[in-house]
Amino acid sequence: MPDSSFYAAVESRRTIRDFLPDPVPQETLDRCLEAARLAPSSSNLQPWEFVVIRDPKVRQLAIAACLDQVPAKTAPVLIALVTHRDTWRRNRDEILRIFESRGPLRRSHESYYRKIIPMVYRTGPFGLLGPVKRTLCRIASLFRPTPNLMSRADIRVMAHKSTALAAATFMLAMRAEGFDTCPMEGFDPWRAKALLGLPRGAEVSMFLAAGKRSEKGVWWDRALMPRDWSIREI
Repeated sequence: MPDSSFYAAVESRRTIRDFLPDPVPQETLDRCLEAARLAPSSSNLQPWEFVVIRDPKVRQLAIAACLDQVPAKTAPVLIALVTHRDTWRRNRDEILRIFESRGPLRRSHESYYRKIIPMVYRTGPFGLLGPVKRTLCRIASLFRPTPNLMSRADIRVMAHKSTALAAATFMLAMRAEGFDTCPMEGFDPWRAKALLGLPRGAEVSMFLAAGKRSEKGVWWDRALMPRDWSIREI
């Protein structure tokens, strides 16, 4: 039998525009953040960081960076979800360390993370190697299936896709706990990056407001595109 509680969380999850002041218990927030850490990511490199904004002064600056949106102002919890493009070496090494702690390292693991991952993620000085790799892969794909040995822009897209999977997992976990969220892509990316002191290869993917919905939290009824616009079988 299917897990009805999961589908109930999916069905009842809405983007909430106004929140009650009721706090989110720390243990609840921690469980949802731990759930987000289980989200899938490209090569398991987990290029995300959840920054829970606690400091009142930082919170006010974050609200301003979010263009003073109501969810950012009213939610008891405000999180900046950061995408890291350049942490693949650190995270790769940590994955190998974990594997090695469990016993002899498999040759497939060592080959993949020590050889293939650097070949995919290295883009050379000023990113100049990236377009060359991409062009060569595109030519090769005319003759046989070939993966994209990525440019810097491709790596950025990959990192944001993986981060979005973590965001979706967090939002569904919060709903399963009886709380609500609002993902916000409308913000000043330059001010947000400066506010969080992010390095060059990192950027805020979105802000997440979280808490309990108020009576005016849902602005309109759900509107879905026709099923055949979004699902197709061939």
